[in-house]
Amino acid sequence: MILDKEYRILVVDDAKDTQMLLEFDLSAAGYQISCCDGGEDALVSLGTQEIDLILLDMYMPGLSGLETLAKIKAQVISAEIPVIMLSASTDEDEVVAALELGAGDYVTKPYVTKVLLARMRTAIRLMEKTAQLEYLAKTDFLTGINNRGSFFELSNHAISLASRAGQSLVVAMFDIDFFKQVNDNYGHDAGDQVLRVFSQGMTEVFRGYDIIGRVGGEEFAVCLPNTNRKNANIACERFRYYMEQLSVGIITNNNNNNNNNNKRNINITVSIGLVLAPKGPLTIDELLKQADRALYYAKEHGRNQVVDDRIVATIDERDKTVASPINTDDIDKNNHFQENIIMANYDGIDFDIGISNVLGDEALFKEILVMFYQDHHLDGDKLQRAIKQQDFDSVKHLAHTLKGVACSVGAMDLFEVTKALDIAVNYDKKEDFDSLFSQLSSQINRVMKGIELALDVS
Repeated sequence: MILDKEYRILVVDDAKDTQMLLEFDLSAAGYQISCCDGGEDALVSLGTQEIDLILLDMYMPGLSGLETLAKIKAQVISAEIPVIMLSASTDEDEVVAALELGAGDYVTKPYVTKVLLARMRTAIRLMEKTAQLEYLAKTDFLTGINNRGSFFELSNHAISLASRAGQSLVVAMFDIDFFKQVNDNYGHDAGDQVLRVFSQGMTEVFRGYDIIGRVGGEEFAVCLPNTNRKNANIACERFRYYMEQLSVGIITNNNNNNNNNNKRNINITVSIGLVLAPKGPLTIDELLKQADRALYYAKEHGRNQVVDDRIVATIDERDKTVASPINTDDIDKNNHFQENIIMANYDGIDFDIGISNVLGDEALFKEILVMFYQDHHLDGDKLQRAIKQQDFDSVKHLAHTLKGVACSVGAMDLFEVTKALDIAVNYDKKEDFDSLFSQLSSQINRVMKGIELALDVS
């Protein structure tokens, strides 16, 4: 049996001689044994000690074996423990009833020791394999923290609990600053090391019951239950400072070194956006979108900072308040206003975001749009070809690059769908590629057509 520990077996049988025989045989095989005379005692024992497998007699006074089995499987603490039924009866209906209630196997008395031990080993291996698969299904393979699906599931549950209890809850998004440069300058192995160190820092800085997860390539998130806005800011700022002070040791290729590698230290920073969950029904997906808006603001205004979504919302409201309506007579008299109107109507591009990225320089923004068109108007064809040829490195490179430049020019719908494709590549979700590409193709055609109509891109 390929196991690293002594497993504890709970024997539930009203016959003392059977208990003694099982204890002798199983102890000789290396198991630790606990015995109970009936179902009621077994249920108590399951609440006070860790049990790895249960051997349960079919016929007992008080609670029968089937009744005890039903109660075992109904309790959260014992539902996943494998159960092997023991009985002198070979009644097929009883066997079927036990298996339908959740028993893993059925052994007749008098048992053959070798057969019983073999079936126990099979049950334990199945339990181990099931636990391993559940862990892999919920865990990010690189960092060991919750993957996107597990983070969403746990966070939605926490949001529901907070709503019912009337408690505050905060969600924060994290993005490693200039992470692409780490991959480009030092290689993807170094990037992976940075991601592992980053996630380890999250587990050390945040509370044990805070829900942390990797939700994208270099994007992470934390759900902080029973936390107000002030304390969440303090926690996120503590993590930001922790990462700023940390030096990450990485191995880089070095052709001049006999060992063909060279160790060096690099420093990284993180941008963080957070949002306080409002009262009323809301999903983690909706909260992440709000936190992502604050994160985007943090990255566009210097990086390495924590930004509260309330600040972004306040700025938006202020801009709406101070913005004066444009008089059409003034537009006819003033070419500057006319240019603003034309540029603001680029299909698929948020003019305010794009122009703010170049500090209001409209001429520069126009040049950038022309270069964006020239460099990327064929990206749709390139992506389609790479997906068809299953060249996933090219898909990753094209999606990651297009995501960054789309955000820079304010093509936010294109940014979102390209980001989704980038995430799908990271998690090897090939079944999503065609659907996401269809959305991406529509958006890139929309943006490029808008630029063609407004600018000379020949």
